[in-house]
Order: sequence, then structure tokens, then C-alpha cells
Amino acid sequence: MTDKKSSIRLSRLTIKNYKKLSSLEIDFPRPVMKGDADILLFGSKNGGGKTSVLECCSLLMLAGIVGDRFRNDESLLEVANLLVKAGQEKACIEGKFEGDNTECTVSLTINRIGFSKPDFKGDQSLFKTFDNKKQYVDELEYPLNSILAFSGEPLIMPPLLHFNSYRKVQESNPELGMMADDYPGHRVMRVSARSGMRNISNPVSSFKLEILRSLMGKAALFEGINKDESQSVLSRLNNLIQRYCGGQIEHLRPLPDNKVDIRIKPGTGGESFSFDGLSSGQKEMIATLFLIWKNTQEQPCIVLIDEPELHLNAEWHGDFVRQLHKLSPHNQYILATHSEEMFRSVDEEYRAVLVPDDNSEMSL
Repeated sequence: MTDKKSSIRLSRLTIKNYKKLSSLEIDFPRPVMKGDADILLFGSKNGGGKTSVLECCSLLMLAGIVGDRFRNDESLLEVANLLVKAGQEKACIEGKFEGDNTECTVSLTINRIGFSKPDFKGDQSLFKTFDNKKQYVDELEYPLNSILAFSGEPLIMPPLLHFNSYRKVQESNPELGMMADDYPGHRVMRVSARSGMRNISNPVSSFKLEILRSLMGKAALFEGINKDESQSVLSRLNNLIQRYCGGQIEHLRPLPDNKVDIRIKPGTGGESFSFDGLSSGQKEMIATLFLIWKNTQEQPCIVLIDEPELHLNAEWHGDFVRQLHKLSPHNQYILATHSEEMFRSVDEEYRAVLVPDDNSEMSL
């Protein structure tokens, strides 16, 4: 592993008239002690605005990454009207981001027909020190679908990782050709807010594609995939699988439709079974922790997770937060949760509850 690269964190967020939120300001505390997790867990009653806070964080990060191109993307025009609070003409969101030796404030104004040009105050290069994949920067449909939960696929776009509350490891099998970077359409989900029409593909989970790539790399069957790196990635993945389901991924099974099934060998022996045979909780626990580790091990990121307790039994709630810090301790984590167990897994200074004040505005 290389030395840690530049880091980025969100220190302050201001929201006005976004969806149901009239007004909200949040400061994100730094860890008190060296070695503590950089984390904030916040909750509210249903409809209290937790998801909206995560969306605003991600939209500001996305604007920082793509710059002026953010304003002119067609996908933004289709969703803008959905984001402005009823009875208001516009929504305004602003975030202050800090790096190792610099800072940048990003402001967005959203009206009924689109987004204004992002406003930057400070060093915008803070967002440019990361190796963003070109197709994510050029086409905003994939990140917007993930941020706004039109798709269950998490947004993996360092320095931003966003796991929405509709995330789900797709119960479909990958083809070998899906490993290609330019494979068409495996993440596409077209949404038109104006017409109400949706053209939805059935994407294979990015998590499964990571498994397939690692297995192929370990066997040295493909050019351009490092064998040693693949072995390391597969080892980390199997540690999680062993922890949460008592088995190991070792083989693929060919299927008649030119796809492959990912197989798990039980630690107690016996016949292998399909990864899709795991419970939804096992799959989400393994996939979320693995994707965060895989995509932030060399460079710290801002990781947002909506309802991390999704599908998990209660005894795993606190364990999830502990595993986040153990596997990937250098990230900033912003989590929205209903789980009391998760709240209790961090100290009080890293907890917040959204509550309405007398003016029906939200405060912490």
C-alpha cells in the first residue's frame, strides 16, 4: 500500500428549503482524541430530513468534483423540481470542505427549472487531487441516480462514497465482459421526472464485479489485473465472508447463459452454494464494508451511509460501526440511522438528533 494521499472532510453544512427542510446548519466535529473515528451519527423521526442531509452533502461534493459542468447536465434539469421545498422558489445548500492545508466552500442554488452554476470560495483544487473515473465525471446520470435513490447501486466515486437506503446487492450473475471499463449500460437507470417515464436496466452489482475481477486476477487469466493485488483484495473479502457467514469464495460456476455464479465454500465442509444464497443482511454487511475498504484504502474519503442498519440484526448494528473504523480508519463517516445500538456505539459528541423548532425548522 502506498502512503496516504491528500484527505478531504466536510466541516460545515447549511441547507435552506431543500425538500422538507426549511433551514438547517450542521457542524461536523473533528475527533477529540488521536485515533478516534471521524464520524457523526444523526437521527430523526421518519420524514425528519436525515436522507436529505446526506443528499445535500453528496450534491455539494459532486459539484466540487465536476465543477462548472455540473450546471449544464441534462440529468440535473430533470430532478431540480423534486428538490425544492413545496411553496418555495429555490433551495440553497452550502458546504465548507477542508483538506490537509486548504479549504473550499461550495454553494448551490436549485430552482424549479434547474441548478445555478456552483459557486466556489477558496481552493477548488481540493477536489482535483483524487483520481475520479472519467465516465463518472463526464456523465452525471449514474451519481445522481445513486445519490437520490433512483437506483439501489451505491455511488463509488472517490473522494465520495454514498450508500443510499435503497441499496441492494443485485441477485443477478455477471458476465466476464462486464469486467471491461467501457462495458455499456451496466449501471444505467434512466429517470425522467418530467414525463414520469423510467427506462430501468437490471445492473449487476459493482460489488460482484469486484469479486469477479479479483478471482480472475488471482488466477492471472487477464492482462492488466495485478495478481498480488487481487490476492490481497480477495483475502480481505474472504475475511469478511468468514466473519459473517462462515465460508470462503473460491470458485465460479459457469452458467448456460454465458454468465458465472459466485460460489461460497462452507468452512465446515460440504457443497458450495451461491453467494446469492446468503441472507440480505449478510450480503449488505459484507458488500458495504468491502466496498468502503477497497475504495478508500489508499486515499481517505467522505463516506455517507443512509440507514446502515438496513437488513441487519440488532447485534450487528454496533459491530458495523466498529468494523468501519477498524477496516478504514482514515475516512470521514456521516451516518443517518434509526438504530439505538448504533448511537450507543459512539460517544455523545459524535451523535446528533434532528428536531423541529417552534418555526417548523430543523435543528440539532
